[in-house]
Amino acid sequence: MSVDNPDLALDHLTDSLTQRFPGVDRDRIDREVHETYTELEQHATIDDHLVAMTEGQVTDDLRRHGETVHVRTEQP
Repeated sequence: MSVDNPDLALDHLTDSLTQRFPGVDRDRIDREVHETYTELEQHATIDDHLVAMTEGQVTDDLRRHGETVHVRTEQP
């Protein structure tokens, strides 16, 4: 199933990653999300999972550059 509105999906992905990486500037995350999606889309023969693949790649890239993931914990 392909995404009906990739721009909206990428905006939601940027929101999610911004919450998970609070120490990273939102503009940087947005730029990386869009650049990664565009690169993946250019080489894809099937676009069903491009947003999920984008999320995984951007997350890996941020971690590789030393960014810390914020993990939400349950309050007792």
